[in-house]
Amino acid sequence: MKIYHKKQLSEKWMKAAVVGSLWATVEIVLGSLLHNLKLPMAGSILSFITVYLVISFFQIWKINGLIWRAGLICALMKSISPSAIILGPMIGILSQAIILDMIIRLTGKNLFSYLLGGALAVFSALAQKAITLLVLYGWDFVLLLENMYFFAARQLKIEQLPPTWLLAFLSLIYLFSGALAGWMGYTTGKNFLQLQSGAAIHPSIKPHGQSDLFKHTRKNNHSVFLLFISFAILIGGMFIISRADIRISALWVIAVLVAGYLRYPNNMRYLKKPALWIQLGVIVLLSAVFKNGFEHLFSMEGFAIGLTMSLRALLLLTCFAAISAELKNPVVKNLLYNKGFQNLYQSVELAFSALPGIMEEFYGRSQSIKAFRRLTFTMLNRSQTLLDSFRAAETNRKPVFILTGRINQGKTTLTWQIATKLISEGYHIRGFITKGNTNDNYRNAYSIKNLQTAEEEKLCSTEPDKTKPNFGRFYFEKRGMEKGNRIIVESISIPTDLLIIDELGPMEMNNECWASAIEKIVEKNVCAQFWVIRKRLVKPFMRKWNVGNIILFDLEQDTLDQIVETIKTQLKNG
Repeated sequence: MKIYHKKQLSEKWMKAAVVGSLWATVEIVLGSLLHNLKLPMAGSILSFITVYLVISFFQIWKINGLIWRAGLICALMKSISPSAIILGPMIGILSQAIILDMIIRLTGKNLFSYLLGGALAVFSALAQKAITLLVLYGWDFVLLLENMYFFAARQLKIEQLPPTWLLAFLSLIYLFSGALAGWMGYTTGKNFLQLQSGAAIHPSIKPHGQSDLFKHTRKNNHSVFLLFISFAILIGGMFIISRADIRISALWVIAVLVAGYLRYPNNMRYLKKPALWIQLGVIVLLSAVFKNGFEHLFSMEGFAIGLTMSLRALLLLTCFAAISAELKNPVVKNLLYNKGFQNLYQSVELAFSALPGIMEEFYGRSQSIKAFRRLTFTMLNRSQTLLDSFRAAETNRKPVFILTGRINQGKTTLTWQIATKLISEGYHIRGFITKGNTNDNYRNAYSIKNLQTAEEEKLCSTEPDKTKPNFGRFYFEKRGMEKGNRIIVESISIPTDLLIIDELGPMEMNNECWASAIEKIVEKNVCAQFWVIRKRLVKPFMRKWNVGNIILFDLEQDTLDQIVETIKTQLKNG
């Protein structure tokens, strides 16, 4: 027997989850609003707003390390999609958070640090855009912009004005707007603290499930090998584009595009966007026209340079799409979890659980940019009740008992004996066991048996039937799955000391069969659970849901009496 105690989140990570979830709400809701309005420099406007919001929050909780943690949580919440980790938004949000946190640490918690940190954080949006273009298109893109600038300067009779002046002027605009955001955040936070005593108390936000940061998907076809291959293709492709003939470069990039589209169709949807091809075409055209400073109408050398820039961009976009998809690999994610990222994992789960409720509450109030200051006060006022909700979600979680062993070793028989003994001692036991039609390794059908009523219902068999859902070699009965889910969910409304589920397997790991019903039990936190799981799936299931202490029994080591006594002790203590 092994007991895995639930690790409690520190107050710092708990508050970071609050700020991160509210920050993500702003990024998602206002980001969508700005996108729909098709405003120029929408990303810069959003940077201004988030700096204002984060510094406002920092006036309430002046904790070193809060901002970068909240930024990391927000970045993951905005960047995680079902098929990939989107790197662009993650880098932008995290860069702002790190800059703000670093400046405040170095210069102190004062107005000057908020002005300087805000200025540099908003300026980072401009820097990120410039670096992105430089990485995508290379130094030739800088030379193209320089030629275009000199042409425009001649037309406006301002040849004496170097391009660095224009860059400096643009940088000053970003720096000033960032400092303004820092000052506004500082004053808003201070004003809120003065008015806080009269603020209304909001009801708590109920959790709505969790993120899929560490969840497996049904098509679990990730490959660590392909992750490294993607990096190798990227490095090799960049070398070929810089050294080889353009025709060889084009063939290489086309091959990478085809392979990427076949392997990652969902991540390569950007290829269907006309805007991408228009942008690349414009770059090729401008390069051909402005290569020689407009001395010649069309330059073949400039055309070749523009084509090279476009090939480079397509190679980078494809390789990054592949890398972002492979970063969702459960092996990579579980490795991160085991290397000390449990706090981050739990914080993201908490923040995701509150996100639907927060968005539902705030979405109707954020349709006007003018109303954002009033919305900020509401969010600041909401922070304490949200923190209380997170504390409640992390404390007093019901324990989970896991029985594991080899296939056909007798886990179901022992589970039935455990349930029978606990029921005879007056415990309210609900759930079911899964019975095979034979006692050997050639079982071709299973049924579930209700522990309360002893009723049985056919669950699955190997008899092919295209009308039934199948997993592996088994075809599942709709009535059997409905019966099992109904037994599980009944534990919410009927007093239950222990809910027994035999067994959890690959389907539940892929969010099928009993998974949604179990998630409801976990969210309601109404009773302890007893899961029967194969050995190779124990650790993934231990991290799948936000449960309390986990007590692991091994069929080869623990006896019936030991297991029953341990369960009784844990139920009394819980």
